[in-house]
Amino acid sequence: MTTKVHVTGKIPKNPVVIEGFPSKGFVSTIATRYLIEELGMESVGYVKSDRIQSIAVVHNSTPMYPIRIYRKNKLVLIFSEISVPYQFVREFADTFDEWFKEIKPEKVILLAGISGRETEKEHEIFGLTTHPQIKKKMKDMNVETIEEGMLAGISSDILLNCVENNIPVISFMAETKYSPDPLGAASLLNILSSFLDIKINVDNLVEKGHEIEEDFEKITSELRKGKTDHKEMDEYSPMYQ
Repeated sequence: MTTKVHVTGKIPKNPVVIEGFPSKGFVSTIATRYLIEELGMESVGYVKSDRIQSIAVVHNSTPMYPIRIYRKNKLVLIFSEISVPYQFVREFADTFDEWFKEIKPEKVILLAGISGRETEKEHEIFGLTTHPQIKKKMKDMNVETIEEGMLAGISSDILLNCVENNIPVISFMAETKYSPDPLGAASLLNILSSFLDIKINVDNLVEKGHEIEEDFEKITSELRKGKTDHKEMDEYSPMYQ
């Protein structure tokens, strides 16, 4: 066995695919998990691989594969609770590439976090696409384009595969300086809501996000003073609920 997508439910024709592998600040993981719950998405598959053996996650007393596929209407979501080991990124990206050839996505949306910078906007969103219509829409939404830089990880490989195969693709990236960063995830969801013209209520995420960010700042401040045990940081799971 290598790496394979196992479909257990119905995949819509020409879906809009959203990818949410873990990234900086866990903004993509938090955003996609919240999206699953907020939209009431149903599980329609999972990824099975001998590259990530001996890992199972448990939710509501149910064991699950860490990389799962969800859907709601025309949306199909790739949700992952683990990072793909660097040496296997290409294999996983090529697995999704083959799957995309089967389901023929209308477009692919990649979500990620990038290092924060000094800016007047908090949790600013950046975008990257080569598709003319998406580029125009991104401009209309006042999403800043990344002109120079380097992307790494599975999202970058999926991006390049989509470009090579003429699949419309865009990467939305939220600047973040905290980990986890629910407010960065909320910014991503607001952009996604506007881009897809769907309603995503992020009020709960924003409310809890302020609390988590304040607590995180307090703990990091104490850590700098040497007063807090590092174990306290483990309380802030990237699997935000």
